[in-house]
Amino acid sequence: METIASIILAAGKSKRMKTALPKTLHRIAGQEIIRYPLNVCRDLSLSPVIVVISPNNEQLKNIIKENKMLSVEQDPPLGTGHAVMQTERLLDKFKGYVLILCGDTPLLTQKTISDFINFTKEAKATCGILTAEMSDPASYGRIIRNQSGEITKIVEAKDLLKEQSNIYEINSGVYCILNQSLFKFLKEITPNNKQNEYYLTDIIEHMINSREKVVGFKIDNPDELTGINTRNDLALATSIMRNRINEKHMQNGVTIIDPQTTYIDHAVSISADTTIWPNTHIYGKTRIGKNCTIETGSIIKDTKISDNVHVKPYCVIEESFIDSKTVIGPFARLRPESKLGKNVRIGNFVEIKKSKIMQGTKANHLSYIGDSEIGANVNIGCGTITCNYDGVKKYKTIIEDNVFVGSDSQFIAPVKIGKGATIGAGSTITENVPPNSLALSRSKQVIKKDWKRKEKTDK
Repeated sequence: METIASIILAAGKSKRMKTALPKTLHRIAGQEIIRYPLNVCRDLSLSPVIVVISPNNEQLKNIIKENKMLSVEQDPPLGTGHAVMQTERLLDKFKGYVLILCGDTPLLTQKTISDFINFTKEAKATCGILTAEMSDPASYGRIIRNQSGEITKIVEAKDLLKEQSNIYEINSGVYCILNQSLFKFLKEITPNNKQNEYYLTDIIEHMINSREKVVGFKIDNPDELTGINTRNDLALATSIMRNRINEKHMQNGVTIIDPQTTYIDHAVSISADTTIWPNTHIYGKTRIGKNCTIETGSIIKDTKISDNVHVKPYCVIEESFIDSKTVIGPFARLRPESKLGKNVRIGNFVEIKKSKIMQGTKANHLSYIGDSEIGANVNIGCGTITCNYDGVKKYKTIIEDNVFVGSDSQFIAPVKIGKGATIGAGSTITENVPPNSLALSRSKQVIKKDWKRKEKTDK
């Protein structure tokens, strides 16, 4: 593809969203709305890419810089035509087509945009318009055609005449226009409308009157043109995106038992023959290997999971690493910086935080392991706690290979347990334990015969 420039319009005020956060910064499937058109431009190698933004939007400006693209401010906001005018100095020497996108249309695919650009170029048109038929066009501008099917103009929904209300072909707000013509005809438009704004759509009529070729590229799936103007739009686009993501994973060999209740972010990677159960949420940059099972109600974020891992119901896992053949849950929690080796067993109501647990170790019940290094083939008894915090600082517990920890034990960090040691149930360990030792800290059991509790009496 020859060099194509792009302008992305992202300076809206988000009035209908009723939000302090600009609508292009709201998230769909784990990333800000604006990143979707940015990604399309990047994947199609469009350059330069210029994003028109509102003043003082530093977060949006940083995302644009992160993608090595350009931004210009529109102040005051006087319509879409005025927004495009702000980019003229950056495109002064550019020759070729300019793709104009809306920053709030996250569902447009790379294939659709590529086909649209190619269609416009092959038609040798001055301007291409991306359109679709909608059963309920709502607030979209309408495409007006003559009896020959040629586009004559675009009318904004607010300015529709009564006889135009039954037109269902909508303007997506996506254009492919020769740069020289774009700014030439922008200079001819005036704010002759109820909103006193410069409409980009008005240049179409000027082009047609000047006998420039304008073509419409109608797509079959109007869902791709869904714009985000309200919270309802945001929910609808999120649902469509979630279905699209789930379909992609299923096409790649993942079993998703109930796609309607499975929430997977766009950046998640899942390998073949893994099964995802209903009501599961998988977020961020999570990577899941082959032949895994993620059961009902689990929440996984920014975690790497190797092959043949089984996550039982209702586990919460964040920013962790899980090696192969490990079983977790049900009702387990892995907090950030937890690393589990192969064949580890983490059972119900066990919490792991910032700890490394080596191969074959088991912690099956009701335990807390924090700021710890646990060796291979260790048994952590029910109710074990590593007491890592003294109210000021956190300290590490080290338990070496082949240690047996009895139930209801507490380790007062910093403390180190040597290889092969045994910790008696109910012990509170405050000092290091040598290898192959038995450590006990229980008080001697006392039995008083023929002793009876006092009975309650009424006053």
